[in-house]
Amino acid sequence: MAGVTTHTDYDSDQSVLYRIKIPQWVATLCGSGAATSAVPKPAGKKLRRRFYQVTATGREGSFVVPNITSTTWTDAVGTGVTVEAGVFGSVGLPATLQGWTGERTKAI
Repeated sequence: MAGVTTHTDYDSDQSVLYRIKIPQWVATLCGSGAATSAVPKPAGKKLRRRFYQVTATGREGSFVVPNITSTTWTDAVGTGVTVEAGVFGSVGLPATLQGWTGERTKAI
């Protein structure tokens, strides 16, 4: 997605903080602050994601959830959120949270 990005900490399931780059609107939605870790995400690690569906169009998308304590990770399916339209400077779109995938690690 186009737009401003930011570095934030990703708290892995093993309680290791990794520095990741995500869109600013995702950081705001998830309540993530500025990064304090300098450790890069290891190759082979797939980050946890939450899926959403735009109410008006039915378009589906997903975003990375940096911390499992975020309400965007714990909220029930069908909870309303506002997501970015994918156009820089655009107004957000109403959407509902759908499913999620946990993180995965592939030893390479």
